[in-house]
Amino acid sequence: MAASAAPRQTGGFSRRDSISFGVTACIAVVALALRAVDASPVVVFSVAGVAVAALAYVLGEATEQAGESSSPRLAALLNATFGNAPELIIVVLTVNAGLISVAKASIIGSVLGNILLILGLSLIVGGLRHGHLSFPKRPAGVNASMLTLAVVLVALPTAFAQIGHTSTSDEKVVSYGAAALMLVVYIAYLYHSLSQPQDERGESNARWSKRAALIVLAVSAVATGVLSEVLVKAIEPTIHDTGIGETFVGLIIVPALGNIAEHLSAVRIAWRGNMEFSMGIVFNSGLQVALFITAAAVLAGTIVGHDVTVVFAPLELAVLGAAAVMAAFVTADGEATWIEGLELVAIYILAALSFWFL
Repeated sequence: MAASAAPRQTGGFSRRDSISFGVTACIAVVALALRAVDASPVVVFSVAGVAVAALAYVLGEATEQAGESSSPRLAALLNATFGNAPELIIVVLTVNAGLISVAKASIIGSVLGNILLILGLSLIVGGLRHGHLSFPKRPAGVNASMLTLAVVLVALPTAFAQIGHTSTSDEKVVSYGAAALMLVVYIAYLYHSLSQPQDERGESNARWSKRAALIVLAVSAVATGVLSEVLVKAIEPTIHDTGIGETFVGLIIVPALGNIAEHLSAVRIAWRGNMEFSMGIVFNSGLQVALFITAAAVLAGTIVGHDVTVVFAPLELAVLGAAAVMAAFVTADGEATWIEGLELVAIYILAALSFWFL
């Protein structure tokens, strides 16, 4: 009789994990030291940005390990939620600092990064490696319709503010109403997603114990908050010193730093051929930002005394609408190829080029 396979060891960290922790800690310490000695804001912003990105990667690894034994949808939700923690922290801190346009641009940029760039890259790498891609149509349809709803909840307050016969107080009331609806709809979306029948995962491939993963999650989340504060403090002087537009910083640079965790996870999982899980991460992350973090920004504004309205620039709204339409077309039939991923990435590149000149 054959001997049974030895159980997989999940308690400790690998050499790669240890190196990742060490490098991240070193970058974080350097960023804090540069801030302490009043180094150039551009240098502080750059190093703090790298530190936040490294912490986001560690956060993503810990989330993957914690959710390894969960169902694909729950694991995707966990990945998106903890992966968006840096983005949430940065948005709240920019609102507190009075950088309202950067905070709002960061929200739009994060959604665009997920729905255009990362979904596109996931389809490209998955399609080139595995050929024709397929995924469940029903969850994809729900995600696409939710994204369209998020665009509508942003577009209506924006259109209301543009009609020319409204007061600031009226715009605030409409924005608060939109934010409240966003929270209600997002909670309903979570309930619907998690209440559907789900395929359970097989044997866990986690390298870490759950306790170790939770400890890393807690420590990296706290460190992310500290380094995000350093990053946000350096944004305004960096914009002044470099001449880079506030819109580009908010739409492209800040979301890239804050969302690298789920970005890497989604693309890596698509490379392995699990498009359902990859798309779950992408859409969960994008919808969480569009609905929950937007509402959080409005709430934070009321608390700190810096009003945040759900009113966005026309170009930002146009690209967001294009992203929702394209995502719906690409996922409607439950099938996709790498060329459709390239189409999404092309829109993102053109949007980034346009925002560079604003």
